Amino acid sequence: MKPIVICYPTKLNKEIEAINALFEAGLEILHVRKPAYSEAELNAFIDSIDTKYHDRLAIHSNLHLVELRKLRGVHFTSYNRHLIDDYSDKALPKSISVHSMSELINLSESFSYALLSPVFESISKEGYGPAIDQSVLKEYLNNEHEVPVLALGGIDHKNVDVAKDLGFDGVALHGHLWEQFVKDGDVDGVAERFREVTDKWT
Repeated sequence: MKPIVICYPTKLNKEIEAINALFEAGLEILHVRKPAYSEAELNAFIDSIDTKYHDRLAIHSNLHLVELRKLRGVHFTSYNRHLIDDYSDKALPKSISVHSMSELINLSESFSYALLSPVFESISKEGYGPAIDQSVLKEYLNNEHEVPVLALGGIDHKNVDVAKDLGFDGVALHGHLWEQFVKDGDVDGVAERFREVTDKWT
């Protein structure tokens, strides 16, 4: 599975340019995580992304928009897990955030994939580090597991090989792309960092 991207939680200058550039660079799934956005703001955000990429968007809030806007799928976090049953019968990709071995072991097969975090020291959240011993994680991932598990948290071009060696089915990028972009607004830089990790992963 190719690396996926989670967008920055708040508004950024030239963010839409960067998102479209990521899609042009081969991004297949973008997680739209804008926790403070109203439904109107989220709709406006989606509208600003090139229409041909809307079927690659997975949303974290205002989940009913997935069908109205013909988006890719929905993602469940600790904030919206109470809605899982409402979507259990819907034929669309569903993913979920997990943070412990017990959550991993008890994952429902109805999920397309799970995002496990933090795997490494987080780039965007200071002091947020791994909670699961790597040897325990590797043993689980190298045995058959029904739901693909993607590594999230501190993933960059330097450690993506470690994530692959641990047995992850994919990786999710966030801080490695956006923390530098916040400082320099360099759209080409975001796309280049994505390509660098993707090339190493694949």
